[in-house]
Parts: sequence; structure tokens; C-alpha cells
Amino acid sequence: MSETSLPSFISSQVLDASYFFLNLSSDHQESFVVACGGIEKCSPDYRLEREDFRYIGIEYVISGRARATIEGNSIELRPGSVFGYKPESKLRIENGDTYPLTKCFVDLSGSKAERLFEEGPLGQRGCLDLAGVQWVEQVFRQMVKFGARGGVKAERSCAILAELLLIQLGESEQENGESESLAYQSYRRCKDVMNGNYLSLSSVAELAKQVNLDQAYVARLFRKYDDESPYRNLVRLKMNHAVRLLLRENSSIKAAGAEVGFDDPAHFSRVFKNTYGVSPAFFPKSVKRT
Repeated sequence: MSETSLPSFISSQVLDASYFFLNLSSDHQESFVVACGGIEKCSPDYRLEREDFRYIGIEYVISGRARATIEGNSIELRPGSVFGYKPESKLRIENGDTYPLTKCFVDLSGSKAERLFEEGPLGQRGCLDLAGVQWVEQVFRQMVKFGARGGVKAERSCAILAELLLIQLGESEQENGESESLAYQSYRRCKDVMNGNYLSLSSVAELAKQVNLDQAYVARLFRKYDDESPYRNLVRLKMNHAVRLLLRENSSIKAAGAEVGFDDPAHFSRVFKNTYGVSPAFFPKSVKRT
């Protein structure tokens, strides 16, 4: 299927994607059908809204941040988040970060698919946090691989994988909670301290000291549960704050750099350009809308 003939429910705010389409018909009699799926790297301004979608949707966040609102319930999405929605649910997804959201999805229909969804944790709560559980992403990638081939075997293979996904999600959540709760709690504590104190923090060593953890262990936690190192997380928070100063308060480059901990304007400009691809002097012009 060419890009020009993609179904209308596929967003145009996608930088790169791999899709497969197997059975989009609403006339089938099967109890478990995979309609389509794919992997999408979304644009920074990605925003999806719909309430007339006729499939069960299951999505998995590979990287980036976003917010999903499903039937009025707001969910913060991060790497490892799995979320789902029923047909005709009121849905909104908004990219929540400078770095684009990358996610997998599969769309299902049929009575068995509906029953497994309703009985499982996605049907009950809408979202699971499975950071560090590798098999979920692998299942989605296998569906994309098999689905792209098309035909009866592809339909059967993807249906088996999607059913496995629905059955095993609850088990993986329990196992993840039991075996990795302490490590994940340590990671979340690092993130919370960083988010609340990034202006005063100047290094990962300072962060590790504040949370009473070894610096090398902090780095391992971020490798396991995040898509960026702790240093890149800290820099991104600082540069996002600098952007707000430059755009909303018309701060000078020197003042903006100093507020986020860079006393040397040249050093600040280099880090800013490494983050956004343009210098702080040019940034306001590059994002100004005509």
C-alpha cells in the first residue's frame, strides 16, 4: 500500500514509519483479527484526536514522552508504556517532549480480541508501565516483519502474536513489579530529583549524591529504564528551560545560559546547538511562525 493510499486514520504527522495492513474489512466473521499495525517515529508536534475508530488499539512507547487521554483519563507515556483503547473511544495523543515519540501499534477486531482486551489489564486500567521488559517490543517488531509479507500465513502469525501479547501483559506486569520494583523506584527517584532541581544540578555526580546512590549505578539505571543517559536528561531539561527564557522572556543568550548553569556563553551556545541543531542566537528565528 503506497503512502498516498494509506487509510485516513494513519496520521500525517509522522517522520518515518513501517506499516502493515492485513484485514481492514468490517465484514469478517473471525473472532480474532489483526487489521493493521506498525512502528512510527512521530514529529515533535504530533497530535492525534479521534473518537470514531472501529478497532481495538494497543500501543507501546519505544522512546520519547507523550500524554494520552482516553475517555477523559489522562496518562503520562514514557519508554515502556503500553496503552490500549476500545473501539470508538475518545482518544487524544500529544507528543510531550522535544524528542519525537517513537511507538509501535497494532489494531484488532473480533469477539475473542474484545474479550481478551476487556479481561486484561489494559481493559481495566488503560495503561501499563513495563520499562525493562524487552519481549513486548520484540513481539510488535515481529508482527511488523510478518505482516509486511501479507497473505494467510501473515494474518495467522500476527494473530497468534497479538493474542500472546494480550494474554501475557498481565503476567509481565506482575513479574516486573516483583523483580524490578526497587531498581525502578530508584530510577524514578533520580528522575524526580532531576526534574525538580535541574537548575541547581551541574553534574550527574551531584545528582547521585542527592539520591544517595553510586554514580555508576545511576548510569546503569538510566541505561535500563530510559532512552537517554542521566547527563543527556539533565542537559535536555536545562536547554528546554533556556528555550523558554529565549522565546517567552526575550532573555539574552548570556542571561539564559547563566540561569541554567553555564557561565560561559560560548560553552552554553555549543551545548545548545548540539541539543537543537541551531545556535541560541538563531533559534528564535528558526521556530518563528510566519
